[in-house]
Amino acid sequence: MKNPFSFFKESSSSNLPVITLMILLATLAGLVFVGYEHFLGPQTDQLVKAEKALEEDETYLGDVASTMVVDSTMDIAPDSTKSPDTSSVDLAQQKKEAEAEVVPVEPTVVEPAGKPYSYQIASGETASSIATRFGLTEDQVKAMNPGGIKSGAKVKVKIKALHTVGPGDVLRVVAEKYKVSKKSLMEANNKKEDITLRGEQLVIPIK
Repeated sequence: MKNPFSFFKESSSSNLPVITLMILLATLAGLVFVGYEHFLGPQTDQLVKAEKALEEDETYLGDVASTMVVDSTMDIAPDSTKSPDTSSVDLAQQKKEAEAEVVPVEPTVVEPAGKPYSYQIASGETASSIATRFGLTEDQVKAMNPGGIKSGAKVKVKIKALHTVGPGDVLRVVAEKYKVSKKSLMEANNKKEDITLRGEQLVIPIK
């Protein structure tokens, strides 16, 4: 007697390749769909994010590039690695020092107006003491005697006048006449006392 389930066994074995083929096709279709969705075609929101990030990068690079533009009018700093020209630096420094150096100007000594007089230097006298005697300055005495002041020698000085003593010419009267002090008149004539002699010549100092 024939087995009633043999038909189903034969049908199942004959349809197995078809079923397997269908399963493979379905799997392939699923892979294609999934692959297209996740690998070949990114989602719209992902594309938007990528474009936004790209725009931000371009903006940042543009800002950096604009800050790196060098103005042609700017002075370019010299290369610090290069050794400076020491010769030019020294010359410039010397020029500055020469310009800054103040050359002392010797004051001009004005020779006083008056009558030239030759005076015999006494022992111990100096240019300063001679200047005091005749109402001059030390510089004036030195200017009139470039050879120096030597004891026993004669020096050139200036006086106001030479006065010959007449009747009644005491020192006070003579001093008032020439508008000098009695003390300076006595010093110019090396007098210790208020005494004059008729016919005596008195040296009248500048002041």
